[in-house]
Amino acid sequence: MDQIDSEGGIAALISRFGVGKRASIAVTHNGTGYFAVTPQAPYDADLSTHEQTVQLLAKAEARLREIGSGKDKLLFVAIILADMADYAAMNEVWDGWVADIEPPARACFNAQLASPALKVEMIMVCAAPEGQG
Repeated sequence: MDQIDSEGGIAALISRFGVGKRASIAVTHNGTGYFAVTPQAPYDADLSTHEQTVQLLAKAEARLREIGSGKDKLLFVAIILADMADYAAMNEVWDGWVADIEPPARACFNAQLASPALKVEMIMVCAAPEGQG
């Protein structure tokens, strides 16, 4: 594997965006983009799941543009809700957001999120141009 990377093979196909100490904001590899997205930080527990989803999808659109993609190029989205009772509220926003495209495959599940103020988080996989980093 090191030999491939030293020759510019696999490593040359990976682009990282917003690289931080713990994680990158997004990564693309071989024509596919990967990222997680949350509502606007600092997270506001007083916002409803509907409002947090609006914020989150606005951030997602910006991130998709940053990596040279768009919501019409989404392949898969994993939606994580802190409380499944908020499923309908999130879906109301989601359905409006994907109304003008052929929607991606998706899954929705419940999990304890990293902050008690977070009500929704999404993991997105999309088609993206190669070498955009």
